[in-house]
Amino acid sequence: MPIGEGDALPEVNGTVMSDGRPGPVNLKEFVGETKTVIFGVPGAFTPTCTNDHLPTFAVAADALAAAGVEQTICMSTNDIFVLEAWNAAHGAEHITMLADGSGEVTRALDLGLDLSGLGLGFRCTRFAMLVEGGTVTALQLEESPGACAMTSASAILERA
Repeated sequence: MPIGEGDALPEVNGTVMSDGRPGPVNLKEFVGETKTVIFGVPGAFTPTCTNDHLPTFAVAADALAAAGVEQTICMSTNDIFVLEAWNAAHGAEHITMLADGSGEVTRALDLGLDLSGLGLGFRCTRFAMLVEGGTVTALQLEESPGACAMTSASAILERA
């Protein structure tokens, strides 16, 4: 069953870039007690993710901060080097990229998507969640991976 509102984040490792080097982080520990937005995308440099999803968060830093959000994390099943290049292309250094190359985080959240029919394999579905003190307080999912209405920065800010 997918993670839901009221559920605690799982103890599972993803990868972030620290001091120019990739390294593992435990998702639950990394978020800690902060008010955090985590949004998931099927793939960096793909059309909807690049043109619609990441840009909403790239320009929303001030609005997120005003809502008390202390960190914003973008998660994908891409590797950390791809995610960092994608983030740099959008000038969104305030967003932490969390790579889930093996899909462990995606599976632990039960937010996976099989895009094998398109040659893309196992991916993270498009989602946005608000986490406070390690507990999911809002979760929004898109029905179609090509849509970005319920999971944009403005949509999750309505729940913050």
